[in-house]
This record gives sequence, structure tokens and C-alpha cells, in this order.
Amino acid sequence: MTETIDLDHQDPAWVRNRHEHYAELRSGCPVVFNEAHGGFWMVTDYASVAEVARDNETFAHKYELDAPDGIDYHGICGVPRKTGTPRMGVSEIDGPEHADLRRVLNPHMVTKAVLANRERLAHVSAWFLDEMVEAGAGDLVNDYASPVPGVMTLEMMGMPSTNWKYYADFFHATSSFKPSDAEFQQAIARVGDMFGELGEIARHRREHPGDDLTSAIVTSEIDGRLLTDDEVAGILWNLVAGGLDTTTSLVSWGLHHLGTHPDDRRRLIDDPALIPGAVEEFLRFYSPSESLTRTATRDVELGGRQIKRGDVVFISWVAANHDPDAFPEADRVVIDRPENKHLAFGLGGHRCIGSSIARIESALMIADVLARMPDYEIDPDSFRPYPGNLLMTGVVTMPVTFTPGERSGVASPF
Repeated sequence: MTETIDLDHQDPAWVRNRHEHYAELRSGCPVVFNEAHGGFWMVTDYASVAEVARDNETFAHKYELDAPDGIDYHGICGVPRKTGTPRMGVSEIDGPEHADLRRVLNPHMVTKAVLANRERLAHVSAWFLDEMVEAGAGDLVNDYASPVPGVMTLEMMGMPSTNWKYYADFFHATSSFKPSDAEFQQAIARVGDMFGELGEIARHRREHPGDDLTSAIVTSEIDGRLLTDDEVAGILWNLVAGGLDTTTSLVSWGLHHLGTHPDDRRRLIDDPALIPGAVEEFLRFYSPSESLTRTATRDVELGGRQIKRGDVVFISWVAANHDPDAFPEADRVVIDRPENKHLAFGLGGHRCIGSSIARIESALMIADVLARMPDYEIDPDSFRPYPGNLLMTGVVTMPVTFTPGERSGVASPF
């Protein structure tokens, strides 16, 4: 087994071919120490990734273990952020505080609550498809897969849904463009203002609470106290990003697969009951949230390797989900895969709290597209996936043409 490696896993060339590199690591050294970026562990096999994800006490979300709360939390993919960067919501909170926060969020995100809002989801989906269907052309990402989750997320949080594009464009831009691109730089320049605006929303809901998710957060005690406006803003940031971009990415990749695999598309059109299972397979294969980092709180053995307290551990969900020891035909989309214990939503105490939302929204949206524009054709020259990004995978734009249809006639959702 290889003892150490020295590779820049954020180099664009490495990222472009990351699936091949992950396969090499998984087969030769699935738990290996990478000396780049100050040194950290890379974990790529299913069993080891699952072990890390289950054990939140041993593998914490905090980067600097002995620093005060809110300071020196890890950054993306094993590279720490600068001191003083506020933590981002649910994903960077551990212990009793994390458990309390999930208890506040859960009633709004469990399957029962999402299904109770399904009629509204169907209305929003129908209206955005109406905006395309008569023309026989549109962009399945920017005209549909992005706005529908955007509207639903903001409404759940008690924020004006007419602002969906403001938030969707921001999170889409930070994932869709390279740091050197003007679009990325323009989006990043808005971070301070947007964070401040979320803080204003927290203050408004504190003074004028409703029955929405934001009101529940600001009025509930978390670990024995009310959260500050900045802490609430971090949580809102985390929830808005998760609600918008991850579901958008899942739907986009699912529709891309069906648009390029006509046999699979025909099977789902003929038997819509297969769609929920297909969504699970799209989650496994594409894993919209690809990776994250944890920090060891104690010395521990993982995959036969000795990890020391304070070591940073990088885990790849997508590498685990392509492990042939866990999934037969792991590198092929099998829309009716009989057993699919994928890790796309994580595992353990930090498992994605919005998983029911993503599943239900994605299944309905894919079904609606197949019902109303079953012959859509993707323009291969205009289709563009996210550039190299170890954290998220998604689609920037996906123009399509199809046989024009009639509007459903639903009223505007705004």
C-alpha cells in the first residue's frame, strides 16, 4: 500500500480527470496521506468514507480543534479558510448545538411536510414549464431546474419567492464559473451584501415571526440560547445554497442522462413508477455534493492507516459511490438498480437534512418534463457542465428543443 502521495487535487487538470484518479486511489491506496496543502488524508473507498461519515465525534466539522467556536473552521476540500470566517450553518456545527438545530429544522423538512406542500410544488413546476412549452425550446437548467427549487426553498424559509433569481444566480455563478471569470468575481463581490441581507431577514423574523423555517430558527433556543443574527444568517446561507444548487444539479444531470440515453427515457415515460428509483441512481452516479473535509478529534485507525488527532480528512462521496466493491456496474447508470445504499446525502448525524425535499422535488420535476416535452433534444454544442469543482457537480446551461405543446393554464405562482 502506498504510504504517501504528493498531488494537487485542486489542479484543474487533476479535477478534470478526478474520476479516473479516484479509481486509481481507491484500488491502490483508498486511505492515503497527501502531502500537498499542508498535508491531509484522502479517503475514496465506500467502507472508509461511510466509517468517517458515521462517526461525528471522532471526525469533527471543525478545522482548528482548540480554537474558539466560530473561528478557523475548515475550508473547501482540505484547504482552511482564513481566521475569522464565520461558520456556515448546519454543516459546520457539531455536538449538542447541531442536534438542537436539526430538531428545529426537521419538522419543516421531513417527508410528511414536503408531501403536504406537493400541490404547491406541482403548481410552480407547471408554470415554469408553461413559460417554455409553446416555444418548443428553452434551457432546462436556467428556465426550469434552477427556478423551481429556488421558489420552493425561499417559500419554506419565509423569504420572498420573487427573489429566487437573485439567490439562484449567485450560487449558480459561484459553482458555474472559474475564479478567474468575471461572472465568478462579480458574484463573490456580493457575498458581504448578501450575508448582511440574510442577517436583516433574521432580524425581521425575530420581530415578526411566522410559521416558516426562519422564524423557527430565530425563536428557538439552540444549546440553551438564542442564536445571533450572524449565526442565523450563516444557517440561512447554508440552507438556501443547499436548497437551490444541489436539487438543481440533480435534476439537471438526471435530465441530461435521459436526454442522451433514449432507452432509459422511454422506460421512464412508459413506467413513471420507475422515476423515484432512477432519482436514487442519479444521486449515486452524479453525487451533486461531491466531497467534504473532517478533522480527527483523536488518534484513530482507518483503513489500516493511523490517523492522528488534528489531521484533516478529505472524503469523496462520489468516489465511494463508484466503488465496485459496493455497487455492481458502478460506473454505469442503472435506473432500476435493485439495491442502492449510496452516500450522496452523507451518513450519520450530519446526513443531509434536505434529502426528502431533494428526492420529492426531483422526482416530480423529472416526471413533469417527461410528460410535457417527452421528445426534448439537448444541443450538444451548447450544453455546459460545471468547470472543475471538487465540491459540487452540476450543469451551467442545457438548451433543448422539443415539439411545442399547450400551456397548462395554471396562474402565476407569484
